[in-house]
Amino acid sequence: MNPTNAKGSQVQRSPSGPFPWLATEKVTPPDRVAGYVHREELLDRILPIRRRTTLLTAPGGFGKTVLLAESCRNLRESGVVAAWLTLDVNDAPQALDGYLAFSFQAAGLDIVDALDLPDTDRLPRGALPRRTAILVRAVEKHGAPCVLALDELEQLEDPASLALLDGLVKWGPANLHVAIACREIPNAFDIASSVLAGRGKRFSVDDLRFSTPDVARFFGSELTDHEVASVVRESRGWPIALRMLRNEGEGGALVAAGDAADVADNWVESRLWRSLTDADREMLLDVGLFERIDAALLNEVLEANDAKRRIEAIPALAGLLESVAGAESGVLRLHPLIREHCVRQRFRESPERFRRIHRGIAKALARRGETVAAVRHAAETGDSALVGEILEARGGVRLWQREGLVRLQAVDRFVTDDVVKRFPRTALAHCIVLLLTGQLDQARKQYAAVAAARRAAPGDAAVEGPDYVLDDTTVRAMLCLYGCERLSSEAVRAVVADQARLAAMDEVDPLMRGAFEQGVCVYHNLKAEFDAALDRAERAERCLPDVPYGAISLDLYRGQVAMARGEVDQAEAAYGRALATARAHFMQDQVSAARGEAFMAELSLERNRVVPVESALRIAEACQDAGTTLASFAAIAGVVLDGMLARDGIDKALSAVAPMQDYARALNLPAVVRYLAGEYVSLLVIKGHTGDAEEAWRADGLPEFAEGCLDLEGQSWRELEAIACARLRLLTARQQFEAGRSFLRDLVAETSGRGLRRSLMRALALGVSLERRAGRPDEAEIHLNRYLDLFVDTDYGRPVVRERESLKPALERLLDNDPGRAAAESAKRLLAALDDFERWKQAGRASITPREMDVLQRLEAQSDREIAADLNITRAGVRFHVGNIFRKLNVRKRHDAVRRAREVGRLPW
Repeated sequence: MNPTNAKGSQVQRSPSGPFPWLATEKVTPPDRVAGYVHREELLDRILPIRRRTTLLTAPGGFGKTVLLAESCRNLRESGVVAAWLTLDVNDAPQALDGYLAFSFQAAGLDIVDALDLPDTDRLPRGALPRRTAILVRAVEKHGAPCVLALDELEQLEDPASLALLDGLVKWGPANLHVAIACREIPNAFDIASSVLAGRGKRFSVDDLRFSTPDVARFFGSELTDHEVASVVRESRGWPIALRMLRNEGEGGALVAAGDAADVADNWVESRLWRSLTDADREMLLDVGLFERIDAALLNEVLEANDAKRRIEAIPALAGLLESVAGAESGVLRLHPLIREHCVRQRFRESPERFRRIHRGIAKALARRGETVAAVRHAAETGDSALVGEILEARGGVRLWQREGLVRLQAVDRFVTDDVVKRFPRTALAHCIVLLLTGQLDQARKQYAAVAAARRAAPGDAAVEGPDYVLDDTTVRAMLCLYGCERLSSEAVRAVVADQARLAAMDEVDPLMRGAFEQGVCVYHNLKAEFDAALDRAERAERCLPDVPYGAISLDLYRGQVAMARGEVDQAEAAYGRALATARAHFMQDQVSAARGEAFMAELSLERNRVVPVESALRIAEACQDAGTTLASFAAIAGVVLDGMLARDGIDKALSAVAPMQDYARALNLPAVVRYLAGEYVSLLVIKGHTGDAEEAWRADGLPEFAEGCLDLEGQSWRELEAIACARLRLLTARQQFEAGRSFLRDLVAETSGRGLRRSLMRALALGVSLERRAGRPDEAEIHLNRYLDLFVDTDYGRPVVRERESLKPALERLLDNDPGRAAAESAKRLLAALDDFERWKQAGRASITPREMDVLQRLEAQSDREIAADLNITRAGVRFHVGNIFRKLNVRKRHDAVRRAREVGRLPW
């Protein structure tokens, strides 16, 4: 067994606030060490804001961390945002994505405020994970220099994590300055391009050595000039070697070999041990196995009364005991080189004691709730049983529900095949990790293997106990939800029944009961059984009073009910609450915020408010990267397709459906496939390709008879809406008006009976189109009047915009015939909205000259005088071009011109 490199290991605690203690430590620059020597000239040379990238590379013990931390402190004192992040082997991309954002928030940059900012045009969509992309926008908005200090880059092993940092350096704004300290540069990290391009500089051993004056200041008046010169020769300016020499308080040569670990080993073996009793030496070797020197933890594991005090009293360790920034007062750690030596030496001398102490640390940390650190120490023992015991004791799947995905991912790294065989609940937790990181196929395979093993071992207590049943039910429910299963499937019916049964059992943990109530709530929501859904939401809330993720989900479910019912104010309020909570916890969970944005965008579009297509695509990517549900997929897909249809035309909208369908089919998402099939058929009919639409209907297996389109036993209301509207469009296009009227009556009855006001308004708008196509304007007006009655309380204008060719003349006819009727005001509002839409669409197609684009790009940030100077034209010339821009974009103000240009894709958001 080879013990892992202990350098940079961090300790995790269960959350006690918005962020866990681990994050605080990782994003806090370490304190100054005892006997710190100020090196003003060197600090000035390495100052990160002098260049885009600053790199400090040298073996351990050269003071890279000390210099970088001092630089960060100086920058903060001068008002510069200087973020700090200590990297370690456990920083997977998902965790790193969160830590990067949190490091800047801890340094004073408002990240959450940037959630509403549009994407920067420099950043290709998907180039960076969501939180890091938002961080880039926040840094760019800040404008002033921002510094990111990355310590111990060599600790990163995951290529995807290195690629994330590489992308941040590559795509970061001009005011982002990255400073890196590491022993060696990982091969996957491209720093050479920045250095060669003159945007970066590397400082290595020769730059970091202590000069003769530095050495003299370090020793003060203790040494003569001759002795200082001797020490310089002996140490070669190596900071840790100087520390060792000073701690000895005596002369003698120091063997400064070329490798830092060799120097530390040599000094510890030949000199440090000489100053210690055998008992203190054993104590130090034991303490080296601890990631931090915490008095209570040391005494508990080592069965001692004063372990920390004894370590602090060793003179030779002066300056080699560092305080742990961000931790509770008095917590220390050994200098990494000394600790690494102790880890290696303890394992060489006594592997059994090495394992026994790690086992003790693991159990003690587990009792404290520090699950990730506990599992990491358990893994050092090589005892898979201990790893499994700790994970199952912490609740398996419930670890995710209590502490979030990032922590579950950190633990999941230690789940080996052997752990899974002996502790099957850990395999279920792994399924959750796969599901929530967009790896649906792997999650299905993992669960199939677990289920097969369970069937092969009937009566096995490990897979028949109540805890396993709870975890298994949770995973099955998540597989159905993220697999977008048909509601009529046996898997869905069985898991909903199991969730309802377990939610009613008082002996079940309230956290799990709340989760099961949510699962049943989702089922009723999709079936348009809205009162039952709201009742389940209330029950869930009583079980989850202090769980932020529960509050977010429940408000999103309530918002969806209100949106479907046309209760716009309630929907907006519920989504607003969900988004506010999600943004407050954005560092731990980015997906909830993305889903909240998806539903809010859908609501905005229903109310005929412009939702930029680029923003919708960004939200779609964030949702898909973490897996998707039918509701969130349908919400954002509808926004994307309608936005493209309006801005870019039918062909662009049709081309956007294909990759969505490929995604849904590749992941085998039956409900999404059906929903998209309905949308695709509708778009083909709008284009006038009725034959192709009929062929697509048959190819995707959509219902042959009307009853199948309206069935809410086997499909969700979103599927019903998409498929029923597509059928009604087809019947109208084929001039099968009687069949269309019959189907419309059934659709109106079903949607009104279920309280589906949104779907009802779409059906009525299509009814107007049908009757006008059939040459029956009076019948069309009946449907229009009913639509207008609903519009008074539910300002859903989206159906009118989609059916504008029929609805606009119908609205104009209604006003001409009786301008004083009660519905006239609603008709005028809708006609005004159609006029706005036409102006918006024309602006997207307007021919703006290159010179007008030059002016337009500067319109928001510069005055006419500044634009004139920039472009070398007169102020009158600027005003001439601004007038043309206003005319082409149908606006009257500079701000409106910029906004409209962004909406129609002429300017980046």
